[in-house]
Amino acid sequence: MVRINSAFIEKLRSYGSFDINACYNCGNCTAICPLSTENNSFPRRMIRAAILGLEERIDSSVDPWLCYYCGECTDTCPRDADPGGLMMALRRYQIRKFSVGKIGDFFYKSFHSFFVWLILTLIGVAGIFYFKGNPDMEEIKPLSLFSLDLLHYAGIIAFVFLLVIVFSQLYIMLKSTNFKSESSNKSGNYFKTFFTVLFREVFFQERFEKCEDKSRYFAHLLLVWGFIGLFIATITIMMMDFFAPHSEGIRIIPKILGLISGLPALYGTLYFMIIRAKKKGSYAKFSHHTDWMFILLVFLAILSGFALDILRWSSLFKVYYFTFAFHILVVFELIVSFPFTKFAHILYRPFALFLVELRNSRK
Repeated sequence: MVRINSAFIEKLRSYGSFDINACYNCGNCTAICPLSTENNSFPRRMIRAAILGLEERIDSSVDPWLCYYCGECTDTCPRDADPGGLMMALRRYQIRKFSVGKIGDFFYKSFHSFFVWLILTLIGVAGIFYFKGNPDMEEIKPLSLFSLDLLHYAGIIAFVFLLVIVFSQLYIMLKSTNFKSESSNKSGNYFKTFFTVLFREVFFQERFEKCEDKSRYFAHLLLVWGFIGLFIATITIMMMDFFAPHSEGIRIIPKILGLISGLPALYGTLYFMIIRAKKKGSYAKFSHHTDWMFILLVFLAILSGFALDILRWSSLFKVYYFTFAFHILVVFELIVSFPFTKFAHILYRPFALFLVELRNSRK
């Protein structure tokens, strides 16, 4: 006999706006969903588990991450229960649940999140003052703006710490899903599955393409491609600064990559900011404050990066200096909040798809 936990659905309400109690289990959402399969018949199964308050079953499921919130289930729901909104709330809930030390709680609770972002900003500003160099305001010399040796060592420490957090949270997710390796899954199968998910679902997002709204798919794809390109360009420049600080000639290559990648990423962020502001479609009707913080930080990071490239050729030396400091602050907040906010989608969704592909390969 299953004991209903009515308090759980109230807990979920803090992660999104929906009226899942209106659901009478007709199954329309699963029938209409282009991503639901025989093996993963969401969102109906997740709705039932949420109504009954089956917290352990939800914690052990990867179904929330297989949903891209097309909104088709919500648009066609005869009871306006917003099943797509529930799946989004479940993803926010799992980000908090899988976070180390439940740090995600502080980002998702409105009252706490204000102070978290304020503290991160103060830490970032303090770090900028600590690492600042002695810039010559008569000539723009980016490498003199900060003490790069200290900044790079701090960056390495932060990167290692972030890796520990990321792998710890993936382990928490893996443990929660009760995934067990079998002898049939040899190392070659793991690698094959990993690259299948990487190319099909990360680089080309084949599942997302099945959704009816192609404009949102296209914007999301450009944002992902742009972000990957910006990440590669940033890491390359950091490596050059660390190992070959005077290699100005070859720095043009990652600079060009950053410019080419920044344009589609900028388009993607603007697209999602506009549809959220206009509340266009069920996907953007009830935006969470964490959705806005993530997309705003990405937008500001890209925009300030472009501004730096433009200002570098101007005589506005002080403006360049403060723009560089602002860019560093935004990137710092984006990276530090990565494992605990919506940015974590880039971590959990591919991992969930990887686990699903492994399970399907056994059958």
